[in-house]
Amino acid sequence: MVKSKSFEEFYYTKTDENHFIEEVVDYAIANQGDYSPYEGFMRCPECEMADLFLVSKSSSARTHLKKKPTSDHREGCSYMYEYASKKLIEKYVENLNYDKVQDKLDSMMRMLFKNTHRQSRQQDHNQKTTKEEQNPMLIHGDKKELQEVKAIRRKSLTSWIDASDGTDIRLLYGKVKLEVTEKEAVNKKGKKFTYYLLKLWTENKLGEWKYRTQIYRGSNKDDVEFDKVYQIAVIGKLNFKWKWWQIDLVHPSAVRIREV
Repeated sequence: MVKSKSFEEFYYTKTDENHFIEEVVDYAIANQGDYSPYEGFMRCPECEMADLFLVSKSSSARTHLKKKPTSDHREGCSYMYEYASKKLIEKYVENLNYDKVQDKLDSMMRMLFKNTHRQSRQQDHNQKTTKEEQNPMLIHGDKKELQEVKAIRRKSLTSWIDASDGTDIRLLYGKVKLEVTEKEAVNKKGKKFTYYLLKLWTENKLGEWKYRTQIYRGSNKDDVEFDKVYQIAVIGKLNFKWKWWQIDLVHPSAVRIREV
């Protein structure tokens, strides 16, 4: 039996778009706990079918959304599946060439940024392309000669992130501004080398762009401009060992950037 999943994002039937839980929390705080404009109108952000409800903050978990026990996901929705292990995701990505990884990330972005791609997403539902074999958030692994299907965790870069999120490998995505920083270091043999950091800014509720995190890119120098806005999707893990958390990629090819 699949463990009950929590949600930080939801499909809002009133607007036909995905929204984040912070919006509901802010409304509830301002209205003495009432969130009636959202209650009964929140669904799974992926399949747009399963009904969700708000679970208040506790000593062990932040406020989140859960699926109503009487409600079901659409066939093939990744939230129906157990999450893939770190080992399985690493093996899966390593077995793909650069183009295949980019294609996978492209498909994920079409799903995750569906407010932008609403028409194509509606066509997907009409053509039933959310079935298991076509869902980009699912990967296949072998176990005792039986192929098993697992889901990749996801996390929006605009959501609240801290050490309680853990270091599982997941898809991290969002609308960002980007900047490349060039650095120099010395290897164990005493030879200097150049490496690059990709720095990410996200937009807050006030419309201000604030520094969020960075990604070590090695010798890869991304072609980006800070005055432009991008959509980004990466497969990696959160690293909290530094003063400011950063993202460690599962593989150098596991990053996709598109200008908005």
